[in-house]
Parts: sequence; C-alpha cells; structure tokens
Amino acid sequence: MYEDVKIKIKVELNPTEDVAKVEKAIRNIVPSARIRLFEEAGFKYLVGEAEGLKALEHMKAKLKARRIRDAARVVMLKWMEPNRAVMFFNKQVAFSGNISFSEPYGESPLGPIRVEIETDEPKTVIEWLTSKEEAT
Repeated sequence: MYEDVKIKIKVELNPTEDVAKVEKAIRNIVPSARIRLFEEAGFKYLVGEAEGLKALEHMKAKLKARRIRDAARVVMLKWMEPNRAVMFFNKQVAFSGNISFSEPYGESPLGPIRVEIETDEPKTVIEWLTSKEEAT
C-alpha cells in the first residue's frame, strides 16, 4: 500500500509571481517533487510529482511541528475521494516555510497549492500523515 502512493502537485502561476518563489513554496511541502512549468489555455502552472510515503515525511513533520494533526485529519478527510486524498495549501504560508490549509477557491488571493495523493487506501495515508505515533 505505502509503496503505491503517487503525489501530484499543481499550482497556478500568476503573472506577478516569481517562478522560483512558487517552486520554493512547493518544495517546502514536498521537497523531493520533480517540478516543471506547464502551460494550458493561456495559463501557466507549476506541476510537481513524487512517489512513496517518503516524499510525504516532510509534510508529516510540519503537521506535527505545528500541532495541527487533528485539524489536518478533518480537512484531509473532507476532500478525500475513493482513490485519492486532495488537499489545498496556502501558497504564501508555504513559501515562508510553514504549512496552512486553504479552500480550493476564494480564500487565498494568489490561489492555493493543490496536492493530490493517489492511492488505493487514501484514508490509511491520511491516518499515517496525521498519526501521533513516530514509527512509519
């Protein structure tokens, strides 16, 4: 189960934003993501990909450090789908090195960072991310 986890990240790049700063925001959530610039219908996006739970260990540590694991579990379960967990993070907060959840639309003026975790057992991955146990 844990080996078959794929992480996809997508964030719209606004005309006033610096690509390097948005990439840094993504790396502050998933440091090992392979990131590329993608254009579609006149919009620019940074798209990232990673595999395995190891790629999510940094996110898990951030949730622990901020002491928001219980709240994070509620937010992640809210957006969970049958084969994926979808979450949205505030771009500006991520750039500063922290983690803060966001709504998919309207909450953040620059738009959120969308992180999608594809797996056959999204609830198990959410439980692992928000678990208070140290063992992985």
